[in-house]
Amino acid sequence: MMRTRITAVVALCLALAGGVAVAQEEDAGAPLLLILDASGSMWGQIEGENKIVIARRVLGQLVDDLADGSEVGVIAYGHRREGDCDDIETVVPMGALDKDAVKQTVNGLNPKGKTPITKSVQAAFDSLGGRDGGTTVLLISDGLETCGGDPCAAVRLAKDQGLDFVMHVVGFDVAGEDVSSLECAAQAGDGLFFSAENADQLGEALDAVVALPAEVPPGRLSVRVIADGGLQDAAVHVADLATGEDVGGGRTYTSEDTNPRRVPLADGKYKASVRAVGIKGAATHTFEFEIVDGSLVEREFDYSTGELSVGVTRNGELSDAVYRVRLPETGEEVAGGRTYTGEQRNPAKVRIVAGTYDVWLRSVEMSGQVEAELGPVTVEPRGSAAVAYDFTSGTLKVGAARDGELVDATLHVRSLATGKAVGQGRTYTRASSNPKTFVLEPGEYEVQVKEIRGETRKITVSVAKGETVERMVDPAGTE
Repeated sequence: MMRTRITAVVALCLALAGGVAVAQEEDAGAPLLLILDASGSMWGQIEGENKIVIARRVLGQLVDDLADGSEVGVIAYGHRREGDCDDIETVVPMGALDKDAVKQTVNGLNPKGKTPITKSVQAAFDSLGGRDGGTTVLLISDGLETCGGDPCAAVRLAKDQGLDFVMHVVGFDVAGEDVSSLECAAQAGDGLFFSAENADQLGEALDAVVALPAEVPPGRLSVRVIADGGLQDAAVHVADLATGEDVGGGRTYTSEDTNPRRVPLADGKYKASVRAVGIKGAATHTFEFEIVDGSLVEREFDYSTGELSVGVTRNGELSDAVYRVRLPETGEEVAGGRTYTGEQRNPAKVRIVAGTYDVWLRSVEMSGQVEAELGPVTVEPRGSAAVAYDFTSGTLKVGAARDGELVDATLHVRSLATGKAVGQGRTYTRASSNPKTFVLEPGEYEVQVKEIRGETRKITVSVAKGETVERMVDPAGTE
């Protein structure tokens, strides 16, 4: 998540919480329980600096900014023993904030071991038992569970048991990984997932978490995304309709744990977008909705595919052409290929996401970049659609000769209707290339025949559909 987006989330969520932001020195805010990854991978580097060093510094800045009356606790894992999935320790018990003590404790963590995320969140929830009021739980991890647990299931169980908390997750340097388990844990905990790829983004994410209220907004947007009978991964973004500021979202992935994607929202009007992940050219769906009295808004989007058949002929015979399938609104290409001239490939068949498309064709066999555009054509989910086009052409054969002998000359063919050049070539003095053949659209053409180091002559010729016209020209001759 980019820094500007994190900042937007902070500002808008404060507004949606129903109050004006109160300075931290006047309001200690919700109790904060931090779960910190101190596993061996935290010795990895970002921009030449160890991740644990970055985390120590950024957490120190966060602690300095907390109000003096804040209640804070810290749980760390993987910092004492290698290969031990029970290496979990409450290094700072929940209590009144002692800034120096917390910073000293965090700075003393020495990454060594594994990543027992599930046992760590269970330990956090055990420590919250019997507490009054909501608590913000924040997990910072640079990797996924390595001890066989299911953090999402642990969070759901804690919620089912009535524990009052909101859990946010920061994935630190996890770009390129499948973080669905971490996003699932955040969703199950009614919180947000932040992706932080450097020190600045980590700082922004931590600031966002501290600014967000520990009370869970009552409303929900539920987005389910499917394709071809199964769940489909998609990115969901929700913005305030009036301001355009992001307020939440995430990935659906292909697991029932995160699909449907559920976004907690306060009462208000919103605009959401849903974009399929990994499907080229799939349309982005946008819609507006309103949360009223904590209502539930449900949407389902189907990115199932259908089959599009593209058939091309020329003068009624199978013909080779390049085809491109494009979105009408943007011109983005979603599929393409060639039809060739065999029945096995023509018509060409391609599976694409259901939707409406334009089809662009260019003949491979004809001179002059002859093109055609077809559409719109609509492909239904798990259905089929077909387009067909017949190019019309005639054949022009032009050679150069004098006194019965072949002459080497260059040829330039221009359409008299459009004024555009449609073909060129060279005859040489071989029968295999003299005369030279041009497959053209029916029409009137001017042909310039220029003998190599010799005279030039221009002729006009008419080409009709299905006919062959042959002209042998003496460049030095006259009509």
